[in-house]
Formats: sequence, structure tokens, C-alpha cells
Amino acid sequence: MAIKELPNHTATAHAPSTLAKIQKVPVGSKLSDIDKTFGSTYRRLSPDKPCPTITRSGYRDFIHPVEDRMLTVRELATLQSFPQDWEFFGVRLDSYSSKRKTTMTQFGQVGNAVPPLLAKAVAESIMELLRKDA
Repeated sequence: MAIKELPNHTATAHAPSTLAKIQKVPVGSKLSDIDKTFGSTYRRLSPDKPCPTITRSGYRDFIHPVEDRMLTVRELATLQSFPQDWEFFGVRLDSYSSKRKTTMTQFGQVGNAVPPLLAKAVAESIMELLRKDA
């Protein structure tokens, strides 16, 4: 039986300057702990701790815990509890250039989404309350 490729699991080819930043960050730390930088980008995840909140800017937020690369759309979606066969469409990555035409990238779709398991828990709680009041 052939193994189907996971949708949206394409690693980004990082520029040498980006790779140098990634390689500086130890597990469980962020670049701003090492260099003077703005914000919380370049955070290397710890396999022993919960992941911080996934946001729309996810492309530069999270470094793989053991590989020197940013997480893929699929890995971020998995952290958000999306099923493995859920596919995100559109442009994967935005260059952030002044000429950009993309309004929502795959990374943005994941970061803006309500995690499916959270949505399910909220819906089940509402249904339970409605049944009690009926």
C-alpha cells in the first residue's frame, strides 16, 4: 500500500541569514534571549513543554525542536489539532514585499483558525447547557 504524502508538509528553503539565526537558538529558547531582536519570533520548541499560541505570523515563530528549520504548515496545523488529511489551499508563504497581492497565506489560515478540538469542546458544552435548559 502506498503512503499518501501529508498535505502542506513542505519545508521552507531558508536563506543563509535565516539559517544562521535558527542555528543560534537552543531547545526551549528564543532568539531574543540571545540577540537583541524585536518580538518572539524564532522560538525553538521544546518537546517536553506545551507549544505557545500559534498566530497568523507563524512562519517565523517556531523552530523545529531538533531540526534547523521553521515548522511547516502541516506541523503548525497538527499543533492546532487539525486532522492530518486537512488541506490548506492558496499561497503557502508571503514574501511580505510592498507588491504583495496575497491576503491570506496557508500559515495565516492556520494561525487565524480556532483549533478544531477547542471548537468541538465549546460546541459540546453549549449543547449540554441547552439540553439542561430544555
